[in-house]
Amino acid sequence: MNWTDLAVKWVHLVSIVTVVGLTLFQYFVLQPLLRRVQGVPEDLTKGLQRRAGIVIGVAWMLVWVTGIYNLVLIIPTVKPNYHMVLGAKILLVLVLFFISTALSHPSLAFEGMQRNRGRWVALAAWLGILVVVLSASMNMMRLKGVALRELPQPTPQTDVIQPAP
Repeated sequence: MNWTDLAVKWVHLVSIVTVVGLTLFQYFVLQPLLRRVQGVPEDLTKGLQRRAGIVIGVAWMLVWVTGIYNLVLIIPTVKPNYHMVLGAKILLVLVLFFISTALSHPSLAFEGMQRNRGRWVALAAWLGILVVVLSASMNMMRLKGVALRELPQPTPQTDVIQPAP
């Protein structure tokens, strides 16, 4: 692995942790606090959501760019069992991407989801946890060699002219 590949993997990891971390923060801290505290100015709530939306948007952009790079790098070296787990992970990431975008985007199309923010944030938090669990499983599959294809062994060349004794 070269330095570029390592840097891309770290940016990918930090980006998805940012998305999942902000979602968990909203689920465990922000949403319960906003339900309990009376008289929170709507400007403050919208400002927090806007700021979180900007950070999540940048993190998602990095997740997609680095994820595609990692996909191109890994796909030729793994078996079909790895592809199945990867497909499940990508499907969950797409759903998580949609929910987090809908909750942070000021659009009338997402107004219903934003009114039920607590439920959607809870779903996004659990999806984020599942994505991290699947990612860790995929890494373990590669580390243990379960998902790696057997690379062809170099064969001795028979057409090489041997010097006479």
